[in-house]
Amino acid sequence: MASSVGPSSLLLSRPWIPVDIGDSRFLCKSWFGRMQYHVFLLDGECLWEDQMEAEGIQTRAQELNRRLRASTESFFSHLVSVVIPFLTGSRHGHGTGSGPDHVTLHRAENHMTLRLKSELAGLPFYWEFHCCPAPVSAVCGQLVRPLLVMGGALQRQVDILFKLLQRKDAEIQDYRENGAQLTRERLQTEPFQEEVFRQDFMTKVLPLLLDQDSSLNFSSDLSDLFSCIVSQLNPTKRKRQNSGQEEEEGEKGDGPLVEEEEKTGQMKEDGNAGIEPSQNETQTPVKKTALPIMQQAAASPLRATERPAPKPKKKKVGLFR
Repeated sequence: MASSVGPSSLLLSRPWIPVDIGDSRFLCKSWFGRMQYHVFLLDGECLWEDQMEAEGIQTRAQELNRRLRASTESFFSHLVSVVIPFLTGSRHGHGTGSGPDHVTLHRAENHMTLRLKSELAGLPFYWEFHCCPAPVSAVCGQLVRPLLVMGGALQRQVDILFKLLQRKDAEIQDYRENGAQLTRERLQTEPFQEEVFRQDFMTKVLPLLLDQDSSLNFSSDLSDLFSCIVSQLNPTKRKRQNSGQEEEEGEKGDGPLVEEEEKTGQMKEDGNAGIEPSQNETQTPVKKTALPIMQQAAASPLRATERPAPKPKKKKVGLFR
């Protein structure tokens, strides 16, 4: 699957997960396949990327762990069991590991190194992610385009909620005009005013959100919405869904044709059964043998011609002509 689709396409459907590395907060998106991986780390200023396949993994594992003697598959299996709980924000029980023992982050100009230390077979195991700035195409595909679509979707959601509030206010006003009263005054609300709400949000709520620096916090609802949008934008997944629907429609379209062929074949078998000796005709009901008898007469027209022609009748000669 990885080879036919590619890590970049597979990463599109992965959610962004907040991860704390040292004193820094990142949004992380990662994919680990069979002897290859692809990792994105977003720190609010740059999108960092590290991608490696089997040959590079083998070289880096041997350079960082000269005391260990193990196959590349063993190195990578241990790396996955250690790194995935860390990058997914869950340090508990993924595979055989529960996260690295020690993590350090080193920044340089246009480069960032993430160093991990754990234990393998009683000896220290080291690994480094050498991250470089991701290309503009990756930034647009993984972030900009999905976020723009998500912003439009959220705006549409807000418009729907505003209209629903206005309908609720009209419903409450109708109750009041017909004599309905609240039993508890604390539940009373003022009619919703869209412009007032927008102004209060811009002047009161938005500054608090910016002060909290919540730009790198993805709630579960936003993460689900982001994944849903990306799955719709992913051309590879959309092609699979379309091809699956075409196959289902093709199977449904062939159904009547197949049934028609089966009925035709059954009728032919019944017709052939009618040509058999009359023993079968005496054992079957009259309604079921009517069609084969007609087919028997149509299938053997020579029998009528083989019969001797009737002799013409002589006219009787009487007294009166």
